[in-house]
Amino acid sequence: MASSLSYLHPSTQYLSMTMMMSVHLEHRILVPEEKLTPKPILRLDPSLLNLSQKTRIFLCDEVTQDNAELRRRIFDVQNEAYEKHPSPYIYAFKFLATTMSETPIYPTVLEAGVSGDTLLLDLGCCMGTDVRKLVYDGYPASNILACDTRQDFIDLGYKLFGDANTCPVHFFTSDIFEVPVQFDEVPPGLLTSEVADLEELTDSLTHIYAGALFDLFDQPMQKSLALRLLTLLRRKKGSIIFGVQRGLSEEGYVDGLSRDRNAHSPKSWASMWKEAFAEAEGEEFADTRVFTEATLSGASDLGMYKGQMLHWSVRIM
Repeated sequence: MASSLSYLHPSTQYLSMTMMMSVHLEHRILVPEEKLTPKPILRLDPSLLNLSQKTRIFLCDEVTQDNAELRRRIFDVQNEAYEKHPSPYIYAFKFLATTMSETPIYPTVLEAGVSGDTLLLDLGCCMGTDVRKLVYDGYPASNILACDTRQDFIDLGYKLFGDANTCPVHFFTSDIFEVPVQFDEVPPGLLTSEVADLEELTDSLTHIYAGALFDLFDQPMQKSLALRLLTLLRRKKGSIIFGVQRGLSEEGYVDGLSRDRNAHSPKSWASMWKEAFAEAEGEEFADTRVFTEATLSGASDLGMYKGQMLHWSVRIM
């Protein structure tokens, strides 16, 4: 999910940041859909498609150089997705965003992937645009995994990119909250192409991307999610968890559609990860080996909400 929503047409200003982020409860992973099913809010408006130059180049190279065909394919996928899961995420073409590549830590992640023994997971991949961009930028596809709870979104990604039989990234469906929290080391030997469940990745990942994810939950659930990511992480020097989400200058709850949702400040975000690492590896490890970086972007004005985005990374030194 992209960190900037500035391209939205003025007529949709009332689509608040809360609405834009909340759809990930339905679209990127985590909550049984009967708990939150957004209603159709607007008829689709093709004029809202306004790709950045970088995204346009990427899509032209990976989908088609024919602009008319590219637009047709985008609109077809959008229509099909919106019929099944009507939400602002689909309405505003967010499934095309390459937000992972816009994070400050991305060059470091990419360099490590190109030159080292790494394994990256995009948790809540939706249609898989971010991981395809990662491969496009040079990260070895054999070292990338992408997970969502919904196979239909993965299939729509294949339809958009026309690569159902050729995409080198391994996609699978699984629920992170079904992963048991445990911090024992697991012997190596994982075949990424055969992964079918997140639990199989215990103590295996060097890079985890969790975009627009943590701010969907209250504090206890955020801590629970962090511990499960640490369960999957290879907790050695160089490993990184990173993402982007709604943030506040002072930690506090924000409006959600059906639940309390906590937005972190840079300070509270670092504190949460310190607590999680202390539970996983001990206080000395948390104090001396973990480096958390979190910065707030400038305000985004969407009419109903003026807010900031928290760009963050957690590295083991």
